[in-house]
Amino acid sequence: MIQPAPTFSVQVDVRNPGQFFACCGLLELAHRLWPGAEGWFSTDDTRFNVLASAADPDMLRCIIRRLDEVGIKGDLSANERRELDELESKKRSMAKEGGALPDGDDERRSSLGKRRREGALTLHEPFGLRVAWWQEEGDDIAKTFAGKQEVLRMAQAMLAKLPEAVQDDSPLEYRCLLQAVSEESPETNQGSGNRRGSGTSKVEPFYFDALRFAHALDVGFSLDVHAIRASAAPLTELLALIGLQRFRPAATDERWRFDYWTWSVPLSPVIAAGIVCGAAAVPGRESYRFPLRFRDDQKRYKAFGFAAPIGGNT
Repeated sequence: MIQPAPTFSVQVDVRNPGQFFACCGLLELAHRLWPGAEGWFSTDDTRFNVLASAADPDMLRCIIRRLDEVGIKGDLSANERRELDELESKKRSMAKEGGALPDGDDERRSSLGKRRREGALTLHEPFGLRVAWWQEEGDDIAKTFAGKQEVLRMAQAMLAKLPEAVQDDSPLEYRCLLQAVSEESPETNQGSGNRRGSGTSKVEPFYFDALRFAHALDVGFSLDVHAIRASAAPLTELLALIGLQRFRPAATDERWRFDYWTWSVPLSPVIAAGIVCGAAAVPGRESYRFPLRFRDDQKRYKAFGFAAPIGGNT
């Protein structure tokens, strides 16, 4: 089959599930900017291609620039954020005096805090996308982070680094340290370019990037463990978070094991999502299985491990 020339493509390691789902997220964003956009993996699964009616000569940078301009919004309004801060401050003050918040105030503080940590993320127009898959229950929810981690804080730290990542020859491989960004004026600071890193508050990634928690046997060579674990791949992590809203892996009979399928013909995200989870088939697809690896003894924090081919290509 003769494939059309893509508008742009990125290098990818499909055995890294973080990079695979990042490609899905990239297709999702391209589709929302240019309806009708299609994506596919090269036949050797080393590149992800996107075809779209884009006027911009550099589609990837255009997508990231628009995402940076729009920013990522959390579940709380500005008034609710202020209310939560006031309740937290009041609780600390009363604790110093041996007191406690009234039950009603403490329930409100707890409710707002949960929404701040685990609430949905919104990408306003031109994307018009709500991302909240981690709030769902189901066998296909491959969640790696726990309730104490603030999804919005993590996502905004990654967003702030995307302009750097897209300058790299292999943007999904680009690694850096993540730092919390200032939200002094969340209503006026639309993009990450208007926010500054705190310089002191380190932010952990979502651990979708398998290299972040890799062993030498997974990749076939010994990694510089300190360099890998001290840095994160912001483009891979954030795009994977977005991609997992529509594109879900398939649960297997083995607990903490998931399957996904690549595809090598141009498809829209609606159709491609059915291929990814195995609900539909197209010629040239390849199947992979990856584990969730545990980062603590209580199995609260997890990480995507490298995937292995499992056959089932058609």
